[in-house]
Amino acid sequence: MSKCHYLLNVASLFALFSVSAEQTPLVSLSANSHVCNAESEVARLAENEHLQEMAKALVEFKPTKFCFILPDSADVTILEQQPNYIKFDYKSQVLYTFRKYIITTTVAANNS
Repeated sequence: MSKCHYLLNVASLFALFSVSAEQTPLVSLSANSHVCNAESEVARLAENEHLQEMAKALVEFKPTKFCFILPDSADVTILEQQPNYIKFDYKSQVLYTFRKYIITTTVAANNS
């Protein structure tokens, strides 16, 4: 591959990343969202609605090693979406919650 072709390929990669970085998917989570810091835990709970409700009742009483209640509504950046839960960034932390806590979805322009 010539140097010119190589530079064009690198330039197109940078263009692709900058276009995808311009649109960041944001969602608003409802107040009192049940949030976990371990994907394995949220994936396990996502399989059973009754189990989710029991786990939420527990963390409302006392946060656990893996889960807690996010007291206020929050705008978060989606990192990944699974069928029953999302992975998101909140204040530079990677966290997980169930789709039922998403109240609005927006796409915001990245200002960087």
